Order: sequence, then structure tokens, then C-alpha cells
Amino acid sequence: MERKNKKNILAAIAAASFAFGLASPTICQAATGDTIRPVIELLQNPLVDTAIDLLAPTVGNAAKAIGGVNLAALNRSLAVEPAGLSHNDTAALQPARPAKPTNAPMGDSVFGTVAIPFKHLAALDNMAGPLAEIRSGKALDCGAGGCNAATAAVAAAETKIAGASIRDKINTINFTVNHAIRYASDMETYHVTDYWAKPSEALSHQQGDCEDYAILKMAALYDAGVDLDHMALVVLFDQQRHFYHAVLSVSVNGNNLILDNMRDEVLSDKRIAEYLPLYSIVAGRGYLHGSRDPHAQKIAAAMPLGKVAPGEGEIH
Repeated sequence: MERKNKKNILAAIAAASFAFGLASPTICQAATGDTIRPVIELLQNPLVDTAIDLLAPTVGNAAKAIGGVNLAALNRSLAVEPAGLSHNDTAALQPARPAKPTNAPMGDSVFGTVAIPFKHLAALDNMAGPLAEIRSGKALDCGAGGCNAATAAVAAAETKIAGASIRDKINTINFTVNHAIRYASDMETYHVTDYWAKPSEALSHQQGDCEDYAILKMAALYDAGVDLDHMALVVLFDQQRHFYHAVLSVSVNGNNLILDNMRDEVLSDKRIAEYLPLYSIVAGRGYLHGSRDPHAQKIAAAMPLGKVAPGEGEIH
């Protein structure tokens, strides 16, 4: 039995090496659902955890393996999401029941992609501090010197939306945060290429880049009663403006509503065709995103995820 387990582990290492280091986008695009499913099952097998850790230098290129997958072949029975909400829709909506964490592919996801759970996502470390502060319930507290203008603005919004519909909460928080802090690069604020600020840090500096806006909105909505399982920080590539970006997606009745520092209007993801998700984080869980569009697959495979800096470009 011990010899058999060792063989299994060695086989897992070899397969993981192929999946992450050797499989080219061309190979992945030609694969069928039957040939891809074993790779996904392999990623979910606890036997390969050690193998993946040993292969850490190549895990950053996992987007090449996932982004290049022929996702139509991977799952031909994906459900079609309901029609998107109109941006003028202000009806009171109730959050959908949070899905239980799963190791299976999520099917149709934000911006029409397929999301696959991936716990070795490096960005989870970036999100750990901000998420811990959000869960503490103290993310929006005033500092020792009292509330500055940004903190006061968010606090006023929290008071205004108490008891409001989920859509009104989302609209108010998106607008408030967009105007409470100003856009500034991480290099300008923290003197590093990529830094994911805690909500208290963004409020203290009264500035931040795109993921800092998204994280602060997540904190404000969490304090307003929105479950973390309904919110995803999505790191993406803006195909129109040609830069890496981050937004907050909130799931409401099967619709993904996008809170974006680029616009005050909250839109359904179905109305933003130029955004190509690369990965997302939901309540501390990481997901890789793949597209059915061959052109989008090439874009996703062009940059190792570990080098993507939202709002900044590439980490050198």
C-alpha cells in the first residue's frame, strides 16, 4: 500500500508538471471535455498539494493552462444566466442564497466566464490582511485623530442605507467610495508596485488604486449586511483600454452587479463586454477564470497571474 501511494504521488507530480508547465495553449484549445476533466480533478486532489507547492515557480503560469482550455468542450451544458438587470432598475432585491464552497467548476460566472476553484492563487496572500480587517467589523472605524473626510463620508452613507434595498445599498456605496477617496497608484501611496490596502489604510490615506476601491466597497457593504459569499473581487483585463483592473462584483438574484471606480453607475456584467476576468476572490477562496472566446484565451495566457498588478500593469 505504501509503495502504491508513492507511485500515486509521483504520478500526480508528473501530471501537475504537465498541466502547469508543459501544456501549451494550442494543446489546451484542442482538448476535449473528457481530456480536460482529469486535469481539473487532479487540481482538486489533496495528493497533489505537495506537488503543486514544489512546482510553485510554474503555478504563476496556471492561467495559460486554464485560460487556453476549450471551455465549450469542458462543459457543454452550462446554464444560461437570467437577463441582466437594467441600470435603471431600483426594485428591492434580495441577495441570492450563498453557494456552499465546492471543489467543482462553478459553471457560468461573472462576465460569462467559467470559474474554477484554485487555492494556490498567490493573490490570496494580498487579500488576507484586508479580509481579516473586514471580518473584524472595525474596517471603517475612525482613527485616533477622529474621522477624516473620507471616513465621515462612508459613515454617512452607512447611516443612509440602513434598512434600504440591496440595490440601493450597492448604488450608494459605489458612488460614495468613488468620490470619498481619489485614485492614486500604489507606487505613489506605498512606494511599491502592487499593494492591496486594508480599508482603514485607504481611508487614512484618502486614496488608492482600483483594488483598494473594490476592497473598501466590500467592507462598506459587509457592514451594511451583505454576505461576503455574495461579493467577489475580480481582477481582469480591460480589452478596450488595454490595462489590468479590479472591480467588485455583487451577486443579486443570479445577476452580477459591478461596482467600478471607473463609473458611478452600477451595471450588470452582461453590459460590460470589454472586461475579461483573470481571477477572483470570494470570502478568501480563489478562482481562475476561463473564456470561451479564443481571442480572450490568448490574452489571458499572455501574462503570468503572479505578475499582474491591477491598476499598474506588470510587476517586474
